[in-house]
Amino acid sequence: MSNVSSPLSLELSIPSEFGYERVVREAVASFARRIGLSSERVEDLKTAVSEACLNAIEHGNAQTAGMRVGVTCVWENDGLTVRVLDHGLRCYTGHVAPCIASKVHGEAPLRGMGLYLIAQLVDTYGFETSPDGGNVLYMHMHTRSMA
Repeated sequence: MSNVSSPLSLELSIPSEFGYERVVREAVASFARRIGLSSERVEDLKTAVSEACLNAIEHGNAQTAGMRVGVTCVWENDGLTVRVLDHGLRCYTGHVAPCIASKVHGEAPLRGMGLYLIAQLVDTYGFETSPDGGNVLYMHMHTRSMA
């Protein structure tokens, strides 16, 4: 018999409609608190997860009624990983970091800050293609960030 315990996890599936990102945000925050993430890191995670869900709804699922957004959280020894899955009606083609100065001076649209925020709030993030099609945005917070 092995002493290795299985990871703690949480799975959610929400309608691809604005407003449901709040449900995910609160569920993921509760999960993060339960595993011991510090209050400050929980707040960072809430913002990052909200942005990821909004991107999945707006961009990945193209706001198509009846589609779902899947969210999984897995906590293992090295930290917490959150994955947000859409159906890839609009595939991720790359991201260029926004020029903050251009946005502040009104020289660029104010939209498009979601991935920038995510990058600032989690330890690592990136995109994968789901085997079933669609985009997966993954975010990871290392254990060292935990209280």
